[in-house]
Amino acid sequence: MGTAIFMVLMVCGYWYTTRDVSSRFKLKRTFGWDVYFVVALYGCIFVLQGVLVIAIVYLLLWGFSGLMNHIPGLLSDELQLQRDFIMWSFLGIQAPVVIMLAVSVLLCLFCTSWSRSRNLDPAGRKSLYQQLTRSNGVEGLLYQCMDQGDLVFVTLRSRRVYIGMVHTLRCESGSTDNVVLIPMVSGFRDPETQKMQVEHNYASYYQKHGITPASEPISALYFRKVIMLNQIETLSLFDPATAMAFEALAEREREEEAEGGGMKSMFP
Repeated sequence: MGTAIFMVLMVCGYWYTTRDVSSRFKLKRTFGWDVYFVVALYGCIFVLQGVLVIAIVYLLLWGFSGLMNHIPGLLSDELQLQRDFIMWSFLGIQAPVVIMLAVSVLLCLFCTSWSRSRNLDPAGRKSLYQQLTRSNGVEGLLYQCMDQGDLVFVTLRSRRVYIGMVHTLRCESGSTDNVVLIPMVSGFRDPETQKMQVEHNYASYYQKHGITPASEPISALYFRKVIMLNQIETLSLFDPATAMAFEALAEREREEEAEGGGMKSMFP
Protein backbone atom coordinates (compact mmCIF):
# COMPACT_ATOMS: atom_id res chain seq x y z
CA MET A 1 0.00 0.00 0.00
CA GLY A 2 2.84 2.38 0.83
CA THR A 3 4.47 1.65 -2.53
CA ALA A 4 1.22 2.44 -4.37
CA ILE A 5 0.85 5.75 -2.55
CA PHE A 6 4.47 6.74 -3.27
CA MET A 7 4.16 5.77 -6.93
CA VAL A 8 0.97 7.81 -7.44
CA LEU A 9 2.54 10.73 -5.56
CA MET A 10 5.60 10.83 -7.82
CA VAL A 11 3.66 10.21 -11.04
CA CYS A 12 1.17 13.00 -10.27
CA GLY A 13 4.00 15.36 -9.35
CA TYR A 14 5.94 14.59 -12.53
CA TRP A 15 2.85 14.85 -14.74
CA TYR A 16 1.91 18.24 -13.31
CA THR A 17 5.40 19.81 -13.31
CA THR A 18 6.04 18.84 -16.94
CA ARG A 19 2.73 20.18 -18.25
CA ASP A 20 1.95 23.24 -16.20
CA VAL A 21 3.77 26.27 -17.66
CA SER A 22 4.69 27.91 -14.36
CA SER A 23 5.82 24.65 -12.75
CA ARG A 24 7.82 23.71 -15.83
CA PHE A 25 9.78 26.96 -15.53
CA LYS A 26 10.50 26.23 -11.87
CA LEU A 27 11.54 22.65 -12.63
CA LYS A 28 13.90 23.80 -15.36
CA ARG A 29 15.73 26.01 -12.89
CA THR A 30 16.14 23.16 -10.39
CA PHE A 31 19.11 20.80 -10.37
CA GLY A 32 20.27 17.63 -8.62
CA TRP A 33 18.22 16.18 -5.79
CA ASP A 34 16.10 19.31 -5.64
CA VAL A 35 14.27 18.06 -8.75
CA TYR A 36 12.89 15.06 -6.83
CA PHE A 37 11.76 17.26 -3.95
CA VAL A 38 9.96 19.65 -6.31
CA VAL A 39 8.17 16.75 -8.03
CA ALA A 40 7.32 15.17 -4.66
CA LEU A 41 6.00 18.50 -3.36
CA TYR A 42 3.42 18.81 -6.13
CA GLY A 43 2.58 15.10 -5.78
CA CYS A 44 1.97 15.56 -2.04
CA ILE A 45 -0.49 18.35 -2.80
CA PHE A 46 -2.66 16.03 -4.91
CA VAL A 47 -2.39 13.13 -2.45
CA LEU A 48 -3.35 15.41 0.45
CA GLN A 49 -6.36 16.58 -1.53
CA GLY A 50 -7.34 12.92 -1.94
CA VAL A 51 -6.96 12.42 1.84
CA LEU A 52 -9.16 15.46 2.41
CA VAL A 53 -11.87 13.98 0.18
CA ILE A 54 -11.76 10.70 2.15
CA ALA A 55 -11.99 12.64 5.42
CA ILE A 56 -15.03 14.55 4.16
CA VAL A 57 -16.74 11.32 3.08
CA TYR A 58 -15.96 9.76 6.48
CA LEU A 59 -17.45 12.74 8.35
CA LEU A 60 -20.55 12.70 6.16
CA LEU A 61 -21.08 8.98 6.81
CA TRP A 62 -20.45 9.46 10.53
CA GLY A 63 -22.97 12.29 10.69
CA PHE A 64 -25.57 10.36 8.70
CA SER A 65 -25.10 7.26 10.89
CA GLY A 66 -25.44 9.32 14.09
CA LEU A 67 -28.58 10.98 12.80
CA MET A 68 -30.19 7.68 11.86
CA ASN A 69 -29.26 6.10 15.21
CA HIS A 70 -30.88 8.94 17.14
CA ILE A 71 -34.26 8.38 15.53
CA PRO A 72 -36.11 6.06 17.95
CA GLY A 73 -37.52 2.82 16.56
CA LEU A 74 -36.10 3.36 13.06
CA LEU A 75 -33.25 0.82 13.18
CA SER A 76 -32.94 -2.40 15.14
CA ASP A 77 -29.10 -2.34 15.10
CA GLU A 78 -26.74 0.59 15.47
CA LEU A 79 -25.70 1.96 12.09
CA GLN A 80 -21.94 2.41 11.58
CA LEU A 81 -21.48 3.40 7.93
CA GLN A 82 -18.18 5.18 8.61
CA ARG A 83 -16.71 2.01 10.13
CA ASP A 84 -17.88 -0.11 7.18
CA PHE A 85 -16.40 2.45 4.80
CA ILE A 86 -12.97 2.31 6.47
CA MET A 87 -12.97 -1.53 6.66
CA TRP A 88 -14.15 -2.01 3.08
CA SER A 89 -11.43 -3.62 0.95
CA PHE A 90 -10.83 -3.90 -2.78
CA LEU A 91 -8.39 -6.49 -4.17
CA GLY A 92 -6.76 -6.79 -0.78
CA ILE A 93 -6.32 -3.03 -0.40
CA GLN A 94 -8.52 -0.85 1.75
CA ALA A 95 -11.06 0.81 -0.51
CA PRO A 96 -10.57 4.31 0.98
CA VAL A 97 -6.93 4.16 -0.09
CA VAL A 98 -7.94 3.19 -3.64
CA ILE A 99 -10.49 6.02 -3.74
CA MET A 100 -7.92 8.46 -2.37
CA LEU A 101 -5.41 7.55 -5.08
CA ALA A 102 -8.07 7.69 -7.80
CA VAL A 103 -9.15 11.15 -6.63
CA SER A 104 -5.51 12.32 -6.61
CA VAL A 105 -4.99 11.17 -10.20
CA LEU A 106 -8.26 12.74 -11.38
CA LEU A 107 -7.39 16.06 -9.73
CA CYS A 108 -3.96 15.99 -11.37
CA LEU A 109 -5.49 15.35 -14.80
CA PHE A 110 -8.06 18.07 -14.24
CA CYS A 111 -5.44 20.66 -13.26
CA THR A 112 -3.22 19.88 -16.26
CA SER A 113 -5.70 19.04 -19.01
CA TRP A 114 -9.31 19.95 -18.33
CA SER A 115 -9.17 23.02 -16.14
CA ARG A 116 -9.95 26.21 -18.04
CA SER A 117 -7.42 28.10 -15.95
CA ARG A 118 -4.64 26.03 -17.58
CA ASN A 119 -5.67 27.08 -21.10
CA LEU A 120 -4.25 30.60 -21.04
CA ASP A 121 -5.22 33.12 -23.68
CA PRO A 122 -2.42 35.11 -25.37
CA ALA A 123 -2.75 37.95 -22.85
CA GLY A 124 -2.58 35.55 -19.91
CA ARG A 125 0.39 33.66 -21.34
CA LYS A 126 2.15 36.97 -22.03
CA SER A 127 1.63 38.08 -18.43
CA LEU A 128 2.87 34.71 -17.12
CA TYR A 129 6.03 34.78 -19.26
CA GLN A 130 6.75 38.33 -18.15
CA GLN A 131 6.51 37.28 -14.52
CA LEU A 132 8.55 34.10 -14.88
CA THR A 133 11.39 35.60 -16.94
CA ARG A 134 11.82 38.51 -14.53
CA SER A 135 14.25 36.51 -12.38
CA ASN A 136 16.54 35.62 -15.32
CA GLY A 137 18.53 38.45 -16.91
CA VAL A 138 18.97 36.87 -20.34
CA GLU A 139 15.39 35.68 -20.71
CA GLY A 140 13.99 38.90 -19.24
CA LEU A 141 15.90 41.09 -21.70
CA LEU A 142 15.01 38.91 -24.68
CA TYR A 143 11.35 38.93 -23.69
CA GLN A 144 11.45 42.72 -23.35
CA CYS A 145 12.88 43.03 -26.88
CA MET A 146 10.26 40.65 -28.26
CA ASP A 147 7.43 42.46 -26.47
CA GLN A 148 8.47 46.04 -27.25
CA GLY A 149 10.18 45.51 -30.61
CA ASP A 150 13.61 46.77 -29.44
CA LEU A 151 16.82 45.73 -31.15
CA VAL A 152 19.16 43.41 -29.26
CA PHE A 153 22.94 43.16 -29.43
CA VAL A 154 24.06 39.52 -29.06
CA THR A 155 27.61 38.28 -28.70
CA LEU A 156 28.12 34.51 -28.91
CA ARG A 157 30.87 32.42 -27.38
CA SER A 158 32.33 32.00 -30.86
CA ARG A 159 32.75 35.84 -30.97
CA ARG A 160 30.06 36.12 -33.63
CA VAL A 161 27.90 39.20 -33.20
CA TYR A 162 24.29 39.76 -34.23
CA ILE A 163 22.12 42.87 -34.00
CA GLY A 164 18.48 42.23 -34.75
CA MET A 165 14.88 41.82 -33.63
CA VAL A 166 13.66 38.98 -31.44
CA HIS A 167 10.98 37.03 -33.27
CA THR A 168 10.29 34.19 -30.84
CA LEU A 169 11.73 32.99 -27.56
CA ARG A 170 11.62 29.49 -26.14
CA CYS A 171 12.81 29.06 -22.56
CA GLU A 172 10.84 26.14 -21.15
CA SER A 173 12.77 22.95 -21.82
CA GLY A 174 16.34 23.71 -20.72
CA SER A 175 18.82 22.17 -23.18
CA THR A 176 16.87 23.21 -26.30
CA ASP A 177 16.05 26.77 -25.21
CA ASN A 178 16.61 29.16 -28.11
CA VAL A 179 15.84 32.57 -29.50
CA VAL A 180 14.86 33.24 -33.11
CA LEU A 181 16.48 36.48 -34.29
CA ILE A 182 15.78 38.50 -37.45
CA PRO A 183 19.26 39.95 -38.09
CA MET A 184 19.88 43.56 -39.09
CA VAL A 185 23.67 43.47 -38.83
CA SER A 186 26.08 40.59 -38.29
CA GLY A 187 29.81 40.38 -37.82
CA PHE A 188 32.49 39.35 -35.36
CA ARG A 189 34.61 40.84 -32.60
CA ASP A 190 38.26 41.49 -33.26
CA PRO A 191 40.29 39.15 -31.00
CA GLU A 192 42.66 41.95 -29.96
CA THR A 193 40.55 45.13 -29.77
CA GLN A 194 37.18 43.43 -29.14
CA LYS A 195 35.61 45.94 -31.55
CA MET A 196 32.82 44.74 -33.80
CA GLN A 197 33.71 44.18 -37.43
CA VAL A 198 30.59 44.36 -39.63
CA GLU A 199 30.35 41.47 -42.07
CA HIS A 200 26.76 41.60 -43.38
CA ASN A 201 24.39 44.57 -43.36
CA TYR A 202 21.02 42.89 -43.58
CA ALA A 203 19.09 46.12 -42.97
CA SER A 204 20.52 47.68 -46.12
CA TYR A 205 19.73 44.54 -48.09
CA TYR A 206 16.13 44.51 -46.80
CA GLN A 207 15.65 48.14 -47.80
CA LYS A 208 17.23 47.70 -51.22
CA HIS A 209 15.09 44.69 -52.15
CA GLY A 210 11.87 45.71 -50.40
CA ILE A 211 11.96 42.86 -47.92
CA THR A 212 9.61 43.08 -44.93
CA PRO A 213 8.34 40.53 -42.35
CA ALA A 214 5.27 39.99 -44.58
CA SER A 215 6.76 40.37 -48.07
CA GLU A 216 6.41 37.68 -50.74
CA PRO A 217 7.99 35.45 -51.94
CA ILE A 218 10.89 36.21 -49.58
CA SER A 219 10.28 37.78 -46.20
CA ALA A 220 12.62 38.84 -43.42
CA LEU A 221 11.88 35.53 -41.68
CA TYR A 222 13.79 33.81 -44.48
CA PHE A 223 17.00 35.23 -42.93
CA ARG A 224 16.16 34.35 -39.33
CA LYS A 225 18.83 32.94 -37.06
CA VAL A 226 18.11 30.34 -34.37
CA ILE A 227 20.52 30.89 -31.47
CA MET A 228 20.79 28.56 -28.49
CA LEU A 229 20.60 30.46 -25.22
CA ASN A 230 23.55 28.56 -23.76
CA GLN A 231 25.73 29.93 -26.59
CA ILE A 232 25.10 33.59 -25.71
CA GLU A 233 28.00 35.27 -23.92
CA THR A 234 26.76 38.88 -23.63
CA LEU A 235 23.45 40.52 -24.34
CA SER A 236 22.28 44.13 -24.39
CA LEU A 237 19.73 46.48 -25.89
CA PHE A 238 20.83 48.31 -29.03
CA ASP A 239 19.79 51.81 -30.06
CA PRO A 240 21.27 53.03 -33.39
CA ALA A 241 21.18 56.71 -32.41
CA THR A 242 22.97 56.07 -29.12
CA ALA A 243 25.54 53.84 -30.81
CA MET A 244 26.31 56.54 -33.41
CA ALA A 245 26.60 59.17 -30.65
CA PHE A 246 29.07 57.01 -28.73
CA GLU A 247 31.08 56.37 -31.89
CA ALA A 248 31.23 60.09 -32.71
CA LEU A 249 32.32 60.87 -29.13
CA ALA A 250 35.06 58.23 -29.27
CA GLU A 251 36.27 59.57 -32.63
CA ARG A 252 36.40 63.12 -31.26
CA GLU A 253 38.40 61.95 -28.24
CA ARG A 254 40.88 60.18 -30.51
CA GLU A 255 41.30 63.34 -32.60
CA GLU A 256 41.88 65.45 -29.48
CA GLU A 257 44.47 62.98 -28.22
CA ALA A 258 46.22 63.07 -31.60
CA GLU A 259 46.23 66.90 -31.63
CA GLY A 260 47.47 66.99 -28.06
CA GLY A 261 50.29 64.61 -28.89
CA GLY A 262 51.32 66.79 -31.86
CA MET A 263 51.46 69.90 -29.69
CA LYS A 264 53.63 68.14 -27.14
CA SER A 265 56.08 67.06 -29.83
CA MET A 266 56.37 70.67 -31.08
CA PHE A 267 57.00 72.06 -27.57
CA PRO A 268 59.06 69.51 -25.62
